[in-house]
Amino acid sequence: MLNQIYETLARIGYHHPLHPPVTHIPIGLVIGAFLFSLTAWIFNRESLAQSAKHCIVLALLSVPPAVLFGLMDWQHFYAGALLLPIRIKMVLATTLTILLLVAWGASRKGKRNMSRLTAVYGLCLVTVMALGLFGGELVYGVRDGATAPIDTPLVRQGSDLFGQRCSVCHYADKSEAKIGPGFKGLFQRDQLPVSKKPVTENAIINQLKSPVEKMPPFPDLSPEQIQALIAYLKTL
Repeated sequence: MLNQIYETLARIGYHHPLHPPVTHIPIGLVIGAFLFSLTAWIFNRESLAQSAKHCIVLALLSVPPAVLFGLMDWQHFYAGALLLPIRIKMVLATTLTILLLVAWGASRKGKRNMSRLTAVYGLCLVTVMALGLFGGELVYGVRDGATAPIDTPLVRQGSDLFGQRCSVCHYADKSEAKIGPGFKGLFQRDQLPVSKKPVTENAIINQLKSPVEKMPPFPDLSPEQIQALIAYLKTL
């Protein structure tokens, strides 16, 4: 069922995760709540305090779909692997939900302490910023050591793909393990580090489609993207 959803989206040209665009809704609402509350506190404007409260209510309502799409992406793109950024995002998402509930409860009181309420909104803002930071690591990659010579469009494309899809778990500039093995000098080795199969293009393609051990599969990668990734791996 889940794969069918992503396959249908791929057929109409959408190959990206679903969670990131949806998270802009609670993020934007939390930013709005903080700015409205800060302005209401400074200028003693009750109407702006109400606007901040409405933003918080809408942010709370937008959390469930954002979490749902996050779980879907996690299962589809990472096969449920508990990578460090994902674990941190789970903690931060729980923290944000609690803070939003606290902010909503505080905003409902007849006599408000705007300075304290603004501080709670500020904590919500810091939390969504942290969520964005670790979400960016998953979507765009932590580009550790992605410094191999890039002299062709194909290799450049492969480098971008590695940064987006692989660098969370693998080093490009060293052979030591990160979460998975490092890939420096991969095509100079006799065997792949985990499966122990000969280092060939077909072996890497099979590893991407039907990986061994804990590595998630990447069924959404097109043949062109796989060739670009292999071209980049050959430069390491």
